Amino acid sequence: MLSRRLIQFAVAFTLSLAALSLAAPTQVSAQAAANDVVMVLPFENTSNKSEFNWAGESFADALAELLNVPGLRVVSGDEREMAYQRLRLPLTTLPSRATAIKLAREAKATMVVIGTYSVAPAEGNTPAALQGRASVIRVNEGRLMGELMPDGQWATPVYDFGGALTTLQTMQGRLAYYILYQRDKALAFSQNQFVQQATKIPPLAFEAYIKGAQTSDSDPKREIYLKNAMRFYADANAGATYSQAAFELGQFYLRRQDWKNAAEYFSKLQKKEPHYAEAAFYTGLSYWKLNDYSRALAALVPLATEMPLTGIYNNAGAISVQAARAEKKPAERERLLTQALSYLSRASESSPNDPTVHFNYGYALFLAGKFAEAADQLRPVLAAGPGDGEAYFLFAKSLERAGQANDAAAADDQARRFLQVYARWQTEWQKSQTTNNVSLRLQLDFNRGSYQDAMRDRSQDAVDAGNTQDLLVKARELYAAGRDEEALTELRRVLTIEPMSAEAYLLIGRINQRRGDLEAAISALRTAIFWEAKLIDAHILLGRIFIERGDRAQAMSHARSAMQIDPNNAEAIALQRLVETGGK
Repeated sequence: MLSRRLIQFAVAFTLSLAALSLAAPTQVSAQAAANDVVMVLPFENTSNKSEFNWAGESFADALAELLNVPGLRVVSGDEREMAYQRLRLPLTTLPSRATAIKLAREAKATMVVIGTYSVAPAEGNTPAALQGRASVIRVNEGRLMGELMPDGQWATPVYDFGGALTTLQTMQGRLAYYILYQRDKALAFSQNQFVQQATKIPPLAFEAYIKGAQTSDSDPKREIYLKNAMRFYADANAGATYSQAAFELGQFYLRRQDWKNAAEYFSKLQKKEPHYAEAAFYTGLSYWKLNDYSRALAALVPLATEMPLTGIYNNAGAISVQAARAEKKPAERERLLTQALSYLSRASESSPNDPTVHFNYGYALFLAGKFAEAADQLRPVLAAGPGDGEAYFLFAKSLERAGQANDAAAADDQARRFLQVYARWQTEWQKSQTTNNVSLRLQLDFNRGSYQDAMRDRSQDAVDAGNTQDLLVKARELYAAGRDEEALTELRRVLTIEPMSAEAYLLIGRINQRRGDLEAAISALRTAIFWEAKLIDAHILLGRIFIERGDRAQAMSHARSAMQIDPNNAEAIALQRLVETGGK
């Protein structure tokens, strides 16, 4: 039996030949380059107007979001920064083509978008104008993306853009569309859809955000720009939060150790937003610094369920220990301690060589009265840090309570040697048998690398386990309810799992037709037929669209195809009659 991949190739090749012989537009397989990963670098300002440097970064930010379509993974801004760091390049570096390829390879990207632009400042009533050009490099081939022409020459498209600076986001939406269309002629989305997505942020808010993100922490304008971005966005969106600006403000206050403001801005981010996990992590850390354990756990406990990372488990467990230690009610104390043991056990399993985790887990076990187990957790802490006086103190008390007097005495000698506050801690122990001076150990930095790895794994798991039929059922229900945007979200998930889903493209065509975007509807419906030639509903809908556009020849072609598929289909019969009578 032929393999599925071979069958796909044979079908695509045959249809391509047929399309060429009929001089019709070529339909490119939706699975072409399905494993592509694209990286967008900041565009270079070639004019001598440094006050417009912010626009270059805006291209990287905007295109990274706009190019995120089914079948194409985008390197996030965080991943891009890590690639710069691994190559020891300053983030302000505007790389050459060779360096761009190195950065892309470091980020495991197969495509990299680069560009240049210049700005002519406003003069009188003439607004500032921007002109630019972009290129897409195929990383593995080391050349610009393009196509082989019949004469054997390699043709590369020119992505020129320009206009008033106030229309920058529109330029970015069009540019994203051109890039994606060049990659896949069967693109199921129209240029208008990309422009709408690109312009969803008010221009003033967008400009203020980009300027704020580029300004250093030491410059007071950074805070002003970001707050202006939030204000402009809220004014235009009934008080809604501009999440990217809120995240940057949270980072700004975090670095200044302004824990109250950091927690306030980080906590504004919602689960659906890209930086939610990092924001929730730092929300918990900020509230912990404020000794507000209840709010810290309110941020971290849901995150630990959503994102199983060692740092999140460790911090949720450590703060649970502190909350338990401060709790007066026995039942609540027991609940918090059980919660701490659960999270720290998971952290220990996920990172068995992390002394920070072992210390916290050992202390939680000690408070729970599991002294021998506590000692076992503290041994690797001491092996990693032989001068750790706090660990020796807890180790000695654990051994003492476990009935190992000689070993406890030896450990206590080491605690006296390395713990400067030993006398105070020992006095507390002798008076109340408590260890309230012991400090829990939190991880202070969110591990972006581990998070990105986890997100990639989760995405792959979703693809592997995805049930396209369930998603299609949900999309149909949403479409029937008139919730087109939500239906499109489900359909994009379908195409991520099954790029050849004719039914998904049919429904995308219906949505675009209902919206009045007939070009996008035609493109999607033709793609549906490309993958399932006998999809009668697609032929019927295309016939109706071409009647509406006055293209009787195309309408007749699809009416005949529908009748050949099922001559008894009532809608096909009605379409044929409509075409023959020339009605609308």
